[in-house]
Amino acid sequence: MAIEVDQPGCIDDVFNCPPAYNAIFSCLPPADIIRVSKTCRLLRDAAIYFHHLAYNITRHLEHFVREPHALRRLQVKHKFLISGSNALQFLDRTFYPSSDLDIFAFSDNVKEIGYHLINEEGYVFEPGRWASQADFVYNTGMTDLLRFKNPERDLEIQLIVCRRTPLDCILYFHSTPVMNFITHDAAYSLYPKATFDKRIAVSFGCNTHEATKKALDKYTERGWAFVEDYSYQGVQAISPAIIPDVARYLDDKHTWILPLDVNGLDLKAHDASETSRNSFHCNSWKLFKDYNGFSTQITLGISYDRIYHAPKHFEHTYLIADRGLGEAMDQLVDYLTEQDSDKNENKKCVT
Repeated sequence: MAIEVDQPGCIDDVFNCPPAYNAIFSCLPPADIIRVSKTCRLLRDAAIYFHHLAYNITRHLEHFVREPHALRRLQVKHKFLISGSNALQFLDRTFYPSSDLDIFAFSDNVKEIGYHLINEEGYVFEPGRWASQADFVYNTGMTDLLRFKNPERDLEIQLIVCRRTPLDCILYFHSTPVMNFITHDAAYSLYPKATFDKRIAVSFGCNTHEATKKALDKYTERGWAFVEDYSYQGVQAISPAIIPDVARYLDDKHTWILPLDVNGLDLKAHDASETSRNSFHCNSWKLFKDYNGFSTQITLGISYDRIYHAPKHFEHTYLIADRGLGEAMDQLVDYLTEQDSDKNENKKCVT
């Protein structure tokens, strides 16, 4: 049975005044705003109003492009992801001077996205490759990096060409603080408790590469404390924030999904329906623990059982962490292939 308690007058005064409560919310991290919104209806309504102001994707993208809606309509069509520090800045409500906009795209769509940046936004393509893949912190899962410079302002958009899927590249980032991305209709944080609540970070892979070390140092300067104790007790202490050894899905309870305004994006024209979004949420991964034999230190890493690509039967490529689900998909594809074969045989007999 709910117990009603009289609200102090000062609370009513402050949270009925948008300039006052916006100033308060602007000082709070995302997790605390969510907690505050659960206390009462007044604060919930105030938090909703603040969210509309603070998480304005159009205003966010206007720093890089003149027509954010045009870029987002292209995103609906080609399903690319905006990630890297740009997505982190959006979710953290902060701004890093001289940072780039990173677009992770399927290889088939890169040409149209590049032409849009040049013809519609006035960017200039800078040909040439990086020195080597080891020099680029997103190297796994990518095939190329295309740079577009704004000749009038000191801005750069990096178009990352993904070998398999954009999400595959993002899951191979150097550390958890940048495992966030923006789609046409939502912003996602895969490790929100660690990133925005505890402000801790787990790094993956070899930290001795110069580019990776530079990236980790950069995020240390930006306020994240990288985990150094990888003993059994140390990993146990951070487990509630990183959720190891559990098959994760994009729409599970551990992911922060922030819905975005989709007005004017013409979703029906490109089949960006709820069904399509739900199929994207079927991607899964796992943060595993490797005990390294007799070592006292545990190694953490991101894995999935397979990258499932069956274009004849599935519209998308899926990352599958659950072996049982992968085997079930194998059986389904075998069945569908057999059905197609039977249909072809029947057609031959008829002719």
